[in-house]
Amino acid sequence: MSHKINIRPTTGVYATYKNLRYEPWSAIAEFVDNSTQSYFDNAEELKKLDNFKRLSISVIYERKPDGKDELIIRDNAYGMEFADFERAIKIDKPPKNTNGRNEFGMGLKTAACWFGTHWTVQSTQLGSEYRYVANVDVKHLSETSEEEVDYEIFEAEPKQHGTTITIKILNKKISGARTIGKVKALLASIYREDLRSGEISINYNGDELVFEDAEIYKDAQSDGSLKEWKKDVDFSVEHEGQELQVRGFIAIRQKASLQEAGLALLRRHRVIIGGIDQNYRPKELFGDSNSFAFQRVFGELHMDKWPVTQAKDNFDWNNEGLEEKFIVKLKEEMRELKTKAEKIRVRQKASSVDIVKQAVEELKSAGLIDNPKVTFSEEQVAVPPVELGDPDVDCEDCDSSVILEGPKSSFISLDRKGTHYDFTVNFDDYTTQWVLIKQEQNVYRITLNMKHPFFKPLINDSKFIAVMTKFVLSMAIAEIESIQMSDDGKIDPSDIRMKMNGLLEESLMIKE
Repeated sequence: MSHKINIRPTTGVYATYKNLRYEPWSAIAEFVDNSTQSYFDNAEELKKLDNFKRLSISVIYERKPDGKDELIIRDNAYGMEFADFERAIKIDKPPKNTNGRNEFGMGLKTAACWFGTHWTVQSTQLGSEYRYVANVDVKHLSETSEEEVDYEIFEAEPKQHGTTITIKILNKKISGARTIGKVKALLASIYREDLRSGEISINYNGDELVFEDAEIYKDAQSDGSLKEWKKDVDFSVEHEGQELQVRGFIAIRQKASLQEAGLALLRRHRVIIGGIDQNYRPKELFGDSNSFAFQRVFGELHMDKWPVTQAKDNFDWNNEGLEEKFIVKLKEEMRELKTKAEKIRVRQKASSVDIVKQAVEELKSAGLIDNPKVTFSEEQVAVPPVELGDPDVDCEDCDSSVILEGPKSSFISLDRKGTHYDFTVNFDDYTTQWVLIKQEQNVYRITLNMKHPFFKPLINDSKFIAVMTKFVLSMAIAEIESIQMSDDGKIDPSDIRMKMNGLLEESLMIKE
């Protein structure tokens, strides 16, 4: 039997919600807020059930061949009896508990209307004998100005509980690997605290969401101990007669990241500002995007009493300079960590196999050599030990040249203009000599010093090592051919330079 919910006098407002400033993840978060708050309010009763292990929220996006995609959000939370069910449909009915995540009582309606023009809510509360189903046709309400929404009542088992929202005729679709990936990553970020607890699971099309915590930077101290660069913070900002508390931590990331560094600002244990490419990084605190602090400093700050916007995607802190006050306090809290982050340098790693192969392939592509073959020895380049046992570790004021990994020696055979050549290329460290080229019978032995001080800071870039290897191979060929062209085995100082110029010009002509 069909029943009616009177939604007067705001029937036309539903149609305007499609113009709200939402993103797919922030709109879905409105439904997740309702599900999680229902669980928090009734967790004790739910945990008494034999078959209840944890709150499970499923976000299901169904792509249809005819383009009529559907979005479904399903949970096994406490569910709604009629009073709450009616409140969820009507605009002017906020929840009884305004201290939770669904404090405004608008999220379900606004998010559902933003996503699509037809949506259905069905819910049954634990212990109830009834299941309620309401259908909202936004376009129909807007065109007819009707004041009522149809709903139906069905019998239910008292042990049944949960809510399902189905949205059809979508205004906004979720498509493309990048968008889907971002939705999943940001939902995991927003509800990181819930996921960490183990009491709540969220999945998107069957993929369970996981939030990966960043590793905190550690370094060795003079007494031999390891220091973790993390600071607990707890301060308040005075605003309009209130003390707004901020608590949490700020730290330095072990691995720098343009996308993931920065602060996540939480309220009531869910992120308001934060996530990949969404973290809070005002220039006054973090500097420009190329600064080390911008890429290293991160943290989580809980701001439970701070005012937020209706969409809960930002703090409402533009009045009376609230954000400016926050930044002033935070700047002092970050000072030591920011200073430390600016001093950390990263040691890049490079593969000797990749470097040699790249150099040979580029010489072949340039037309300077033919039929190249490369093999590698088993002897590995000696990687210097580091304090933390990780050759990729960051260090302060250390030798920041590239860490070369892989075989120490390679054997290269090639042809050039009908002449066959054999080379061995060795990577080694010398205190004074940059490169040695020595003929041993019919093989030319090249030894490269990858850490010669003359080439700093170029040797801090792995790309330069590949260029230098290619240059040295070219120079060795130029030197050999200069000797072969000499009548008495003596080389004029300008011969090798002229030969190198010829090789470069030859390379350009062949490319053209």
